[in-house]
Amino acid sequence: MKFNTIEELLHYTEAIKGRTFKEIDSEHLLENTTNLKGNKGVLGQVVETGFYKYPINTDPRADFDKIGVELKVTGYKKNKKGEKSAKERVSLSRIDFNKIVNEEYEYSKLIYKNKKILFIWYFYEKGKDIGDFLITDYQLYDMGQDEETIKNDFYIIKQKVKDGRAHELSESDTSYLGACTKARTSKDRTTQPNSTIPAKPRAYSLKNSYMSGILNSIGTTISFDTNEFKTVEEYVLAKLRPYIGKSQLEILEEITGQTYKEKIPKNLNKMITDKIIGKDDELGEKDDLFKKTSFIIKNSPITPKGTYRERMSFRNLTLSEFEDTWEDSYWKLFFDETTILNILWKEPRSGSKNGQRILEGVHRISFNDDNLDSMEMAYNMVKEAIEKEDVSLLPYPNSFENQILEIGPKGQKSDDAYNTFFNKDTTKTCFFLNKEILLEKKKIK
Repeated sequence: MKFNTIEELLHYTEAIKGRTFKEIDSEHLLENTTNLKGNKGVLGQVVETGFYKYPINTDPRADFDKIGVELKVTGYKKNKKGEKSAKERVSLSRIDFNKIVNEEYEYSKLIYKNKKILFIWYFYEKGKDIGDFLITDYQLYDMGQDEETIKNDFYIIKQKVKDGRAHELSESDTSYLGACTKARTSKDRTTQPNSTIPAKPRAYSLKNSYMSGILNSIGTTISFDTNEFKTVEEYVLAKLRPYIGKSQLEILEEITGQTYKEKIPKNLNKMITDKIIGKDDELGEKDDLFKKTSFIIKNSPITPKGTYRERMSFRNLTLSEFEDTWEDSYWKLFFDETTILNILWKEPRSGSKNGQRILEGVHRISFNDDNLDSMEMAYNMVKEAIEKEDVSLLPYPNSFENQILEIGPKGQKSDDAYNTFFNKDTTKTCFFLNKEILLEKKKIK
């Protein structure tokens, strides 16, 4: 079926709403297929062949080439409050490391095929036969609506490849446009320019957090990119820069007028950064960038020698999250995509107390392929411990060589964290990044 205008395409697409994939599977592609494992592209093929009557192809041009529109079928989930979020990132065209170094954004393979995308949204329900997933909406997306931020992301990826560091690419390097792994196995590698180190094959992607922002814009007027900042890191640095080199108590008095002589709060760092930067749940109102970006802001005390005082903790582990394989897991997506910004507070001398620490700077933490391979080992140890109901199998510190992710109790009343590990879905434990990997990643700006 051919469309001469975008209006024709959208008018025709209206009829897909409210239908299941089984209802439109005229080519019987879903026979003997009940889930998406190992066959993630099948739902897109069902829509192409069964609804739009296109044959399956590997044409490098956009799916609706005459009108310059690419087709993507993607899912969303709902939490207990009924809030929607994208199920996953959306993979775009493959990145050719040897060509991107000579490409400009406006004439790149990325824009050639993906400038305009028609998203077909379905409601994903875990455990349900995929043929019964309900298609609920569609949406025409124009990459130009966030062009400045996406263009900035493109050049971040290009520069890293140009520097011979394609093997160090991470989705957390960028804001909206990611460089996701695109390999059949975890050992697949390809060549890169300016380096002899093999790198994992990658593709451009619209990140999961960005897709959630796109999803929740359905029914609203499109606002084009008006972000003052192109990355979360830029925003945080701009807010903190006037206070770098000052002590905690000096900063607190300057921004609030408060002074503490005794009983200085343990969470003084967070009190300060929440005031300067904004609390996490407030940042979306400060800059649209935060509505479409996955990020966390951390505070870390460091010694006069620049070493870390403590590990970096994350939220409590939930047993049911470990039912998925690593590749499909929440934690793989989290560590691959989330921008972690770590604010450093340095003790001016040995024995310095809380309140005297100096704001030294902020650095972004991202993870390369080797880091993620190590994290996969820790994840699988938790998964095995749950399956066998044996806490001795958990990834405690020093469980294996080159370990960077380890488990530990979370909270003050956590001395029984392992005795009660299987009692509830949400445990009293969490993942920690150990101090060694934090020191390795530390780059003061």
